[in-house]
Amino acid sequence: MVERHARRTRRRRLAFGAALFVALAGAAFLVLSVQEHHDARDDLARARRELATARATTSREALTLADEKDVVDSVHEGLASIATGATPVADLDQRDLDAVRAAVQAGLAGDAAAYNAAVDQREASDHEHDAAVEQLRQQANVVLTALAALS
Repeated sequence: MVERHARRTRRRRLAFGAALFVALAGAAFLVLSVQEHHDARDDLARARRELATARATTSREALTLADEKDVVDSVHEGLASIATGATPVADLDQRDLDAVRAAVQAGLAGDAAAYNAAVDQREASDHEHDAAVEQLRQQANVVLTALAALS
C-alpha cells in the first residue's frame, strides 16, 4: 500500500509538475504576446508619426517648388519683354547710325545744309532712344530681382 501511495504521489507530483510547466509556458506565451502587441502598437504609432512628418515635408517642398516655379515664370516673362523691348532700341540705334553716317558723308562732301539736317535728325531721336533704353533697363532689373529671389 505504501508503494501504491508512493506511485500515486509520484503521479500526482508528475501531473502537478506537467500542469505547472504548461501553466508557466502559457503565462510566458501570454506575456510574450502582450509584449509583441505593445511593440506592434508602438511601431504603428512611430510609422504614423513618420508618415505625418513625410507628408508635412512633402507639402512644404511642394509649396517651395510652386513658389520657385512662379519666380521662374516671372523670369521667363521678363526675358520675353526684354526681347521685345530690345527690338525698338536696335531700330533706334540703326536710325542713329544712319544719321551719323549721313552727317559724316555730308561733312566730307562740304554740304553744310545736309550735315545740319542729319545732326538735327539724330538729336531729334535722342529722347525717344533714351526712353526706350530706360524701359529696357527697368525690364532687366525686374528679371535680375526675380533671379536673386531664386538664390
